[in-house]
Amino acid sequence: MYGKKGKKKKKGGGSGAAGPSQESEAPAEGDEAPLEANAAEAAKKAEEERMIRLLEKCHEERIRFGITAESQAAASAEVAEAANAALADATAAAEASAAVAAASKAKATAARMAADAAEQQRS
Repeated sequence: MYGKKGKKKKKGGGSGAAGPSQESEAPAEGDEAPLEANAAEAAKKAEEERMIRLLEKCHEERIRFGITAESQAAASAEVAEAANAALADATAAAEASAAVAAASKAKATAARMAADAAEQQRS
């Protein structure tokens, strides 16, 4: 048979200069920035896709519940009207409370004046 004569080369292992099988698999320092940029771009793209799915779902829900721009505007107007009525009620209650406080103060002042007048008559 015809074969090659001579020693066979060892692959990997031995103590010599690092060959291709012994090189580190960690990325070089210059390669980190593109990896981070790729990861950031992938995250951005995933977020955009998530937002699009959410928008599509909201649109489907609006159609399913029959929400139109007009019905939404009418509902918003009702909410604003109710808020204004509640504010008017709160203002009236605050004014009534202030009137009660003023009447109470006037009553206390009148009582004090009557007590002072009675004291003067005794003297």
